[in-house]
Amino acid sequence: MSEYSESAELAAELALEDVEEHSPGWFRGVAFTTLAFSVLASIAALLAGMTAHEIILERTEEIVAVTNSDADRISAEVLRSKHEIQIALGVTPDAEEVEEVAALEAKAAEENAEALTEEAAVREYSSEHLVFALAATVFAVAIAVTGLSAIVRQRWLWGAGIVMGVVASGILAAGAIWMFA
Repeated sequence: MSEYSESAELAAELALEDVEEHSPGWFRGVAFTTLAFSVLASIAALLAGMTAHEIILERTEEIVAVTNSDADRISAEVLRSKHEIQIALGVTPDAEEVEEVAALEAKAAEENAEALTEEAAVREYSSEHLVFALAATVFAVAIAVTGLSAIVRQRWLWGAGIVMGVVASGILAAGAIWMFA
């Protein structure tokens, strides 16, 4: 072994001894707690993203249904206006067109009902999204407070971070139960 590698090895050993000697034993607990909260925060953020995606999909379907409903209503109104003009001119409107007006109005009503269903789904996903986003935010604060406890060597901050993490875990669990129920 070279003198340099022996010197580097000795420096590493001295550094490890210094860390072990001057660092409280609860640092490992802080590290584990921070790791666990990071994993849970990632799960909360993933679920928040999934619900945000569902909001966009449901909102898009709602817009399509409203647009189709409006288009059918306009088509029915144009045909109805045509029939009124024909009647005013003494011409009998085509029976198929009269039936088409009724069909268009019925289709518009169905599409309007579908839009209302999509709107309700958007509200549901929005509520779920807020719960998961809140859980991710509280986890982020818990991670910061827990990490700060190691920097300032204040064990009570670690406890405060754990309490915040437990609260965030409860929020995440409630959101998951709500989402998958």
